[in-house]
Amino acid sequence: MKHLLTRIAGIFFLALIAMYGCKKEDPTPDTPSTPVVSIGKQIVAFNIVSPAAAGVIDTVNRTISISIPGAPDVTNLTTSITLASGHTISPASGVAQDFTNPVVYTVTRPDNTTTTWTVSVETSLMTVDQDIAQSVTWTADKVYYINSDINIGDNAVLTIEPGTVIRFGANGSLSIGYYSNATIIANGTSTDPITFTSSAALPVAGAWDGLYFYNKTLNNSTMAYCNIVYAGNDSDYGAVNLLGCEIAMNNCTVSQSGSYGIYTEYNNEKGGFVSFNNNTIEGTVKNSIVMHAQEISSIGTGNIFANTKGVLINGNYNNSTSQTWKNLSVPYLINYEMSIDGKLTIEPGATFEFDGNGWISVGYYASTTLIADGGSSATSILFTSSETGPIAGSWQGVTFYSHVQPNTKVNYCTFDYAGSDPDYGAVTMSNNSSIIFTNNTIRNSASYGVKVEYNAGFETFQNNIINTCDNHVIMISNEHLPDLGSPNNLTAKDGYGINIYGDVQYSTAVIWKKQTADFYVTDGEDDIDGVVTIEPGCRFFFSDDSYFWFGYYASTKITAVGTSADPIIFTSAALSPAAGSWAGLYFDSNHTQANSSMDYCEFHYTGRDDTPAIYTGVSFPVSNTTISDYSSTNAAEYASGIAEPSGTGNNFTWVAN
Repeated sequence: MKHLLTRIAGIFFLALIAMYGCKKEDPTPDTPSTPVVSIGKQIVAFNIVSPAAAGVIDTVNRTISISIPGAPDVTNLTTSITLASGHTISPASGVAQDFTNPVVYTVTRPDNTTTTWTVSVETSLMTVDQDIAQSVTWTADKVYYINSDINIGDNAVLTIEPGTVIRFGANGSLSIGYYSNATIIANGTSTDPITFTSSAALPVAGAWDGLYFYNKTLNNSTMAYCNIVYAGNDSDYGAVNLLGCEIAMNNCTVSQSGSYGIYTEYNNEKGGFVSFNNNTIEGTVKNSIVMHAQEISSIGTGNIFANTKGVLINGNYNNSTSQTWKNLSVPYLINYEMSIDGKLTIEPGATFEFDGNGWISVGYYASTTLIADGGSSATSILFTSSETGPIAGSWQGVTFYSHVQPNTKVNYCTFDYAGSDPDYGAVTMSNNSSIIFTNNTIRNSASYGVKVEYNAGFETFQNNIINTCDNHVIMISNEHLPDLGSPNNLTAKDGYGINIYGDVQYSTAVIWKKQTADFYVTDGEDDIDGVVTIEPGCRFFFSDDSYFWFGYYASTKITAVGTSADPIIFTSAALSPAAGSWAGLYFDSNHTQANSSMDYCEFHYTGRDDTPAIYTGVSFPVSNTTISDYSSTNAAEYASGIAEPSGTGNNFTWVAN
């Protein structure tokens, strides 16, 4: 039985061999040793590096779609491609490509067979090429492209969401309210600002035009947390332009303008801001702001100006409601005659720069109160030249006219490099004007430091510094000579000082105060009437035909009392004086009072036309007085018929004549 089973098993085994045969291993198999990877596994990942975006791979149609938020420059996108093992791709991974149109990639398998893939890049760019006549909202999930002048009108409201980007081609601009009423609401946030910029791959200043707000822009228009970059390709305008309208603009940045940062035109009493705070203007080719004087006060606080020229003022200021011009981190620039009329305050630390045609007239047309109070030397208000290397006379100066109110105050101000007009001073008082003028500095004037025309003067004049003037440091009438208080630090060049002139009849007692500069009398005979005290140390220099005539018209008491250490000096203004260079002093018998007095006075170089140093028709005491270098017959004379003037310590003898 056992053997029978063995025979059956053997027969069964032989039957299997007969059925299936016996095949040994073939050294060249029918299939490759590395299996072919299916199309779906050839490209594992296809990404854009910057801005980062991942492709969506379609294995059926062999396409890859990439969506990139915003509107990046698709002409130069670098890829990052991951392939299956043993595969290669062309163009290679890491090579920048222009995806303006779809790009075909070729994948090569390990067996050198190939497949092709089409890669497309899409952005959220939306082209705006039609004017806006209905209200619309631009959203942050899209990028808007403008390459023409797009107008907003017909009472439309353009609302722009925070984070929205608007790109402009070289011909692109946005105009609001030109033909009809319009409003723009562009309020970004500190974390999601709205951006108005160039569409260029490598933008430069002036790559696009700008934003234009015309006179039909409603004043509820507002911009907040907006960045306006690379605009200003029209040299006559700016990146932002307000043309007869007013908007709110806060927390915005205007940078890299090829022209002005902000340009305004004043029409229909508009051309400024409802509010303008915490903005930054930087890197502009021309001025940061151009604005009419009437609207300067609409520039608010917290604004930053960097790498830009100052605020160019045009037009005149005339406002009965008090306004304030802020202290900016850049100067105000003036290139014409600007009139200030009305009520105006200038903040401490403000700077005004003038070109050769620039100057300011104050109070010419209307009642005016100007408060230019720097507060301290550290925060002085500066009026100076706009030249890089200024010289004396680079601009004219500031002139105050008859409508200036006496409460006008100029305190801690500096006037530098003025005096271009020889008939004016760095500061000129004209036509009955009178102001408070204290703690100021005037220097480098090509003319006078201060010129005070007849009947003009000062409410207060003290603690002022005036030096380096080509003419007299001050020119003032004798009527207002008492307005000069003390102390003042006045330093004149040789042959110059305080030029006093004109006849006067003082109605109240006055004092001619000693100054650190000498007094120069150059206009011939000056008639002085009233009660006058001349302080010790005063020095008077007379030109050849000039002299004082006291007491001709009204009751006159002259008290000229110096000290031995500080005598009062009357002498010649000639650079090389000689005996007889000027006439002397004349005390008229009509109204000179006998209680007049002279003590410790000195007279030098008198005797012109044989006149004595002193002639008096009234006897009053004269003591400790010297007369030297005279050419007249007599040093001092008194009228016949009166008593010889009393006094001791004189170096001359009285002679009756």
